[in-house]
Amino acid sequence: MTTEIAPIEMEPKAAIDHLDIVEKTPSNLDGTTDNGPSYTSEESKKVRRKMDFYILPVLCLMNICAFLDKANIGNANTAGMSKDLGITKSQYNFLLTIFYVVYTVCQPEMLLLKFIPPKLFLTAIVTLWGLTSTLQGVTSSYGGMIACRVVIAALEAGGGPAIAFYFTMLYPREEFGLRWAIFQASSCIANAFAGAAAYGLVQAKTSITPWKLVFIVESTPTFLSAALIFLFLPSAPDRCAWLNTRENEIARERVERSQSKESHGGYSIAGFKAALSEPWTWIIAIIHYCGGMAFNSLSVFLTAIIRDMGYTSINAQGYSAPPYIVAYIIAITVAFYSDRLSIRGWFIGVANLVGGVGYLVIAYAGPRGVRYFAAYITVIGVYVGQPLMFSWCATNADTTSKRAASLVLFLITGQLGSITGSNIYNDAPRYHKGNSICAGGLFLSCILCFGGTFYLKYRNKKKDEKFGVPEPGVIVEPTSDGSDHPAWRFVY
Repeated sequence: MTTEIAPIEMEPKAAIDHLDIVEKTPSNLDGTTDNGPSYTSEESKKVRRKMDFYILPVLCLMNICAFLDKANIGNANTAGMSKDLGITKSQYNFLLTIFYVVYTVCQPEMLLLKFIPPKLFLTAIVTLWGLTSTLQGVTSSYGGMIACRVVIAALEAGGGPAIAFYFTMLYPREEFGLRWAIFQASSCIANAFAGAAAYGLVQAKTSITPWKLVFIVESTPTFLSAALIFLFLPSAPDRCAWLNTRENEIARERVERSQSKESHGGYSIAGFKAALSEPWTWIIAIIHYCGGMAFNSLSVFLTAIIRDMGYTSINAQGYSAPPYIVAYIIAITVAFYSDRLSIRGWFIGVANLVGGVGYLVIAYAGPRGVRYFAAYITVIGVYVGQPLMFSWCATNADTTSKRAASLVLFLITGQLGSITGSNIYNDAPRYHKGNSICAGGLFLSCILCFGGTFYLKYRNKKKDEKFGVPEPGVIVEPTSDGSDHPAWRFVY
């Protein structure tokens, strides 16, 4: 005798609710399911706020110090360094070039973060580059200055660039843009402080030569930065001394749900190969070459550009500060909306367009006031776009290995742009060549940004058609051959 089991009947509303529950169960699109995050939205926000409180101020101070130690040579030169040391214009350009050559060659140092605890690695290199920067203030020869610049470049190459990689280890990619912008836009504060400080130091009545005083005083905060790094920075999202056990678990899961579970592992050759064969890796690298050329040359030459508008050297150092303050505020605001809307390309493209126009006005406009106003436009355009470029690169790879490879290429091409930028500003007072080349680079970058946006949208659409639309927040498992996970989607 067969016993039939009567079907369970549901009220229409209950049946609909049941279907909703089934449909909303996150799927990894690879045959597995995900029960969703183990934490609430409020718990996630609490962890994020704590991480921001302890991590961002320390890293921003480090970036400010890095920029002071990298770019203070421009203010020192304006204060008489070349004259005292007998440095010619071509020798000064070589000082700038050799820095970026060494900085470029040493970019792969950032990969050491996976093998050396970040707090120890960063503490060591920040302390050493601060010491070397101070020694520039007691250097009495051109050869000694070259040696100092080479050492600083080698050490800083393992510092600032590594932070982009470090941020991806700590934050979900939808939170990366704003925090990276806060970090990198802090260089605006560095440039503003450098100009204002140099203005005061040059007029100080001391027994120390003004340009030497610039190097000594502006390198002092670097040692404070090193101490704070050692005290507060974690080596992984689940190793934060100022989070409890539960909060450390949430911090780790937040990253895994946004990127991949490979975050704490080593590197894979398959991931490296996949990154280098990915067209987007090369598109964003070219974008950064153009942006890096403008970004780094601006930080070195803006004081000279303003001086050659007809201002005194002292006033030029003071006038170089306000554009960076304005740019800092706007860069943070734009990054906030970029994260909120999950849009990168359009914001970067428009910023580069604005910066390019600013360069042309500086080079070819008549009235001095108009050209100085254009300096604001240029700094805003360049400093708004640059942080978002890093974010666009770092968050568009689904594993640590692919992210590391794409970031290394991205950073190397950016520094090649810096080398270009340091050798094109040699036609004072208008600097037609340098300003025009930087403008052209930003216009090319603008075109690539808009084109790249459509390209990434097309790639996402094709994956949606093939695999279906993924639920938000699914955990992405790394694939053995380095190919994209079915649930992975680009940010455009």
